Amino acid sequence: MSENREATAARSFRRYKEGDNRPKSWREWIFDADHSYKCPTYVQSAPPCQASCPSGEDIRGYLGIVRGTEKPPAGVPWQEYAWRCLTAANPFPSIMGRVCPAPCESGCNRNEVEDHVGINSVEHFLGEYALKHALQFVRPEARSGKRVAVIGGGPAGLSCAYQLALKGHEVTVFEEHEQLGGMMRYGIPGFRTPRAVLDAEIARILALGVQARTSCRIGRDISLEEIRRKYDAVFLGLGAQSGRALPIADGDAPNVVTATAFLRAFNDGRLQHVGRRVVVVGGGDTSIDVATVARRLGHIGHANPTDFEEAIGGRLAHDVAEISVKRGCEVTLTSVFGVDQMQANRHEIEQAMAEGIDIRGGWMPVALVRGPDGRAEALRVARCEAKFVGQQLQIKRIEGTEQDIAADLIVSAIGQAVDFTGLEELDNGRGAISADRNYQVAGRPATW
Repeated sequence: MSENREATAARSFRRYKEGDNRPKSWREWIFDADHSYKCPTYVQSAPPCQASCPSGEDIRGYLGIVRGTEKPPAGVPWQEYAWRCLTAANPFPSIMGRVCPAPCESGCNRNEVEDHVGINSVEHFLGEYALKHALQFVRPEARSGKRVAVIGGGPAGLSCAYQLALKGHEVTVFEEHEQLGGMMRYGIPGFRTPRAVLDAEIARILALGVQARTSCRIGRDISLEEIRRKYDAVFLGLGAQSGRALPIADGDAPNVVTATAFLRAFNDGRLQHVGRRVVVVGGGDTSIDVATVARRLGHIGHANPTDFEEAIGGRLAHDVAEISVKRGCEVTLTSVFGVDQMQANRHEIEQAMAEGIDIRGGWMPVALVRGPDGRAEALRVARCEAKFVGQQLQIKRIEGTEQDIAADLIVSAIGQAVDFTGLEELDNGRGAISADRNYQVAGRPATW
């Protein structure tokens, strides 16, 4: 009897209490207010593919249209209906279909079953359909009477201008370069973002009534004060088009350049060949772009060693390269992370390797090896271990593992920063702009 009492006392749950002589209805347990003991609890949240998309595309929405579970209105092709669903968030489907690393596919639920849905390919297909059939955005019937200045004509500024124009606002984009597009034009090489495609998708945005002032630098051609007076609100889409130098002491040399300078020279047509040996320091998508461009450019046997340096500096366009036989360029890409941990998209890494690019993971730059003329003859690297502690990157050098990689050109692709020339009042001292949780500039009116 005592053993039974001890067993009863040890129970954490009893269906009936002492003295109960009638069973209760199970309905009280099965259905209880807004939740159920039989069914799973549902929490309202975004689909994992959409939640993984920085653009916030309604991925489940347009995939449903593509697979036919949602029918388009009468007379509207399903491709157009899906494209309009997609472009409600992103006005560049054809460009993003080519260059987006597709984090939506990493978040796709189908990964738990077999493999992700080819979301990026669907986006690419819909973008191409829209270009082929000259689809246009629908201009709003009513105007708000508000004027907005967008500083920066890259993907962020143009996307903002697009959304504002759909709401009936009058938008002017200020761009310091000769053409709109930002890093889509001046950073990503043309074989990845075809210029005809980029121009067509930008033209659709301008057709909404968006005005563009190109070759206009804030602080040089127009002041911030003038913009404040003329416009009701300002959007800052400056972009990060200033490269970061190598993180080593005395790391400056004539043939050591940043990735942004390298890609800008190539996209401008100034850079048409490189040295025989190119070393790229990075590990992200930009470093892959630099490496593949250098590999494709190749070198010419009779070029002066400073030709490509002057081209990147903007002082020389060498037509001789067009009539010279190019030879293969040896490209080495180093990263502080292992190859399997590099931040570049996996398929881009594999494609770079397939093109013959030597990718070395787990190496950090430590010094330049200089020749008598002061130019770098090699990059000295050392084995390392890199990891993130919170948001801080920690790199541990392994002593005694140093080696030199011979180079005619060294490209630093370790990150980018904002160029605040003429906009110094916006610099928070850390190369960025301070903003609150609503993305409004700290200490500025709510219209910034």
